[in-house]
Parts: sequence; C-alpha cells; structure tokens
Amino acid sequence: MLCMDLAHISSAAELLTIEHPHFGRIHPPGFLKTTIGTVTGTSQKAVAIADYSSGIRQSVAFQIDPRKFMVTIASSYVLVTLKEGASRHPVIHKTWKMVGQRKGEGVKDFFGTVSTYIDSDGLRWEHRFERPPHEDELIGFGSTEEEVLIITLESFYPTTTPGISRMVISPSP
Repeated sequence: MLCMDLAHISSAAELLTIEHPHFGRIHPPGFLKTTIGTVTGTSQKAVAIADYSSGIRQSVAFQIDPRKFMVTIASSYVLVTLKEGASRHPVIHKTWKMVGQRKGEGVKDFFGTVSTYIDSDGLRWEHRFERPPHEDELIGFGSTEEEVLIITLESFYPTTTPGISRMVISPSP
C-alpha cells in the first residue's frame, strides 16, 4: 500500500476517500442489527488514533482533537464517527462477528478481556478492555495480520489512591 499522509487529514470527507483497509469502509448492518446494537453496544471517545498501514506509525488527523472521534462497539458492528460542527459523520462502519474472547490470559493486568472479531471485509479486530490501569483499545489488523489501526479509547477505572476520586479517566486530557 502506498504511504499515505494520514496525519494531515482534516475532515471526515478526506477519511472517506483514502485507500485504507478500515477508514472509508461504510458497510452498515440492517435496521434490526443497528437498533439492537445501539441499545446493547458501548460508545467511547477516542483519546489517540495511530495508523501503521504504511509501515510507519502516524497519528491520524493530527490537527483534530481525537475526542471528536466516537467509537461504538456492538455485537454485530463497529462504528467510528467524527464530530464536525453539530453532526457526526461515519468514517468506519463495518458489520462483524465475534470469533473469540479471552479473559485474564497471560499477565492479567495487561490483557484483561480481549474480544476478537472478523469484519465484513474479512479483517480481524481486537477489542482490549477491563485491563486497568491500561487504556481500552480497539485494534484493526490488515490482511497479513499486522496491526494497522490502533484506537486508544477513553477508559474509566477505579482507583484506591488517597485523595483522588474513586473513578479516573485514563489517560487524562
């Protein structure tokens, strides 16, 4: 794949036009799956988005606050939207199917829970969560199983540190 300059992307429209295995792929599920997913899915803001599709690490849309990206993870689809003005525009919307889940394997503090999905393009995704103090992540893999897209998600986890509230947002804005 050609080296893309994802750092200087400045709009949802630009993300929709790039050649990427994940961005610009809009394959929404049907009405029923969307409705169920909206009720049962989880939505979290991104705090960082890194892309490795060109073989080097690039921040995606460097001049856009990553918290303007909202990630919805449902049992039947993944949806990533970008807030521009008063509206949200989908930049990734793929149906997927869960193919596995691991809990507490290896070093429990790091792995937590990992749900593995295969999307409508046959690509693998991993949702890593419940692993304090590490952030939740959504990782999209390429066709050769390399990590292509890493979205770090805003996470909430309890803390026992004296003088700090019981819940902390990680990482701090």
